[in-house]
Amino acid sequence: MTRAVEELSQIPFSHLIGAPMKAAIEAQALAAQSTVEFIQKVGFKQPAAGAADALFTNPDQDADAGEIRNVTLEYTKLDENNTKSNFSLTVPLLSIVPIPYLRIDEMTIDFKAKLTDSIVRNTNTSFSLDTSIGGSYSAFWSPVKFDFRVNAAFKTSTSNQTSSTRDYSMEIHVRATQDDMPGGLSRILDMLESAITESKTA
Repeated sequence: MTRAVEELSQIPFSHLIGAPMKAAIEAQALAAQSTVEFIQKVGFKQPAAGAADALFTNPDQDADAGEIRNVTLEYTKLDENNTKSNFSLTVPLLSIVPIPYLRIDEMTIDFKAKLTDSIVRNTNTSFSLDTSIGGSYSAFWSPVKFDFRVNAAFKTSTSNQTSSTRDYSMEIHVRATQDDMPGGLSRILDMLESAITESKTA
């Protein structure tokens, strides 16, 4: 097993993948809690100072959201007698504001690891050869003498060079969308719409 494979096996993939997934789940829970807080603070009248929080203080009891908050509009139009008259319109606030329902629709985790080990081996070889020949004689009847010398040298050297490259990158893509409204709240909003009243003030 190469060094690169050994290092790759030591990467904590369970943490790299599990931590973003846990964060997405916590974000989803936080989004749901934010929706509840939005409905409570926008759609209902706030309790008196010092009163307990209607939805979060007593987890063992049924929540008492309180009284619906309305918005009243005053305007002038022609009445049934074709006479200009003043009217007021009372509308539950929750029926005219968009309620945030964010949902983690998709999460993509891209992890890239590039581990490269390379070994470069350099071998240098040199060879040298030196020869010399010499001869002499003293008389024609004397034997001829020759000197022959050879010098040879062979050299070799080897060097190793090791290089390592490590490149890690991680990308997390999270897409949140507006989720469909729960059926229970949808029915409540339908009833709130039916509670819209118009009255003649003058």
